[in-house]
Order: sequence, then C-alpha cells, then structure tokens
Amino acid sequence: MRNAKIAKRSWLGWAAALVALLVGLAYAAVDRDVALILKSKGEARVRKAITKKWEEAKRGKRLDSGDLVRTGEDGLVALVFTDDKSMLKVRANSDVTIRAKRAKKSVSKRIFMEVGQLWAKVTKGQTDFRVETPSGVAAVKGTEFYGNVDQDGTFTVIGIQGMVELFNRYGSVMVGPGKTGRVRRGEAPKTMPTGQFDDWAKEDQKGKTLEIEFEDASGQKKVLKIRYEEQ
Repeated sequence: MRNAKIAKRSWLGWAAALVALLVGLAYAAVDRDVALILKSKGEARVRKAITKKWEEAKRGKRLDSGDLVRTGEDGLVALVFTDDKSMLKVRANSDVTIRAKRAKKSVSKRIFMEVGQLWAKVTKGQTDFRVETPSGVAAVKGTEFYGNVDQDGTFTVIGIQGMVELFNRYGSVMVGPGKTGRVRRGEAPKTMPTGQFDDWAKEDQKGKTLEIEFEDASGQKKVLKIRYEEQ
C-alpha cells in the first residue's frame, strides 16, 4: 500500500512537471507585450491567449499576441503597440483579436475583427498592419482610418489620412481621405465618397503621457514614453 502511494505521488509529480513545462513552452512561443491598454471604460474584458481566462481590461494591462479584446454596450478600449506607437481604439460591442509577430525592428500586426468598430492610427514606416474580417482585409502602411464590421460581415473602411488597400479574393480597391470602401461576403470591394459619419474617436480628447517598461525583441529592457490623446 505504501509503495502504491509513493508511486502515485511520483506520478502526480511528473504530471505536474509536464504541465508546467508545456505551459512554459506555450508562453515562450507567444510574442509578449506587443501592446498596452491606455484607456478602458464601460464593459471591457480581455481573454488571454495562453490561459483562455477572461480578465478586466484595465489601464496599463499588457497584451500578448492572440489576446481577444471584447467590449460591451458602453465599452471602449484604447491601446498602443509598443514597437512603433501605432494606436487602436475598439468601440462598444466589438470583438477584436490582436495577433503580432516580432521581427528585428518592428512587429507585424494582424487585427482580427469579427464584429464591431475600431479606429486606427498607424505609424508610417515598414510595419505590416492589417485588419482582417470575414469579408475582406484592409492593409495599411501608415494611415488613419475607421473600420466597421456589421452583423452580416459587411466591412466598411473610412479613410482619414494616407491610403488603405481593401481587398478579398474577388478584387481590391484603394481607400484614401474622403473615400469610403465597402466589401460584402462573396463580392468585390467598392469605393464611394464619404458622407457624414460619426468621428467618435476624436471626441473629448485630452493629451496625456504614459511611461512603460518593456523588453524588445532582443530581450533588452527599455522605457517607452507615449504621448496619447484620451477619449
């Protein structure tokens, strides 16, 4: 009986060690600290990619690749990417997954939006930044725009500054300032002049500065000073 108990404890010990090893490997495989939450209000949560657990989307929370940001009826989350200070705001009733891959000097960014609204201001440079939706993809190289995905999957892009390429398997269009691009499931993208729209990301902005410590791609610790506008 004693030997059986010892064997059982030994087996449990090995199992626990194996689980810890697998979790450690999973963490190592995920790009960490790719973004930081600057502002959160209303109902807003984050589902962590590793633990699959929901956490409150608090100001200062660090986001890893694969984390899902979900906002409720009155929610809003503003975040910044730590490599180039590109900004993203997620409006109410939205599901947005942040995926990022670190390179030597930048982070390749993929924003998966199933439904909802976002605003993005992408820093000019060589950073690869895309918003991917059920009906189409918006690829940018340094611009400001709004994106909206309806319940039926229709993806609308409103150009503010710079150019956005809106495309899917059926075709592509360029969306610039004063233009709106729209793509529906199974159809080619189209453009039209932008009429009146809700410029919600610019309401009641106040300048603030935030300092954060993070590790770059080489593992060196750095302090990032971010000047941002808070809604």
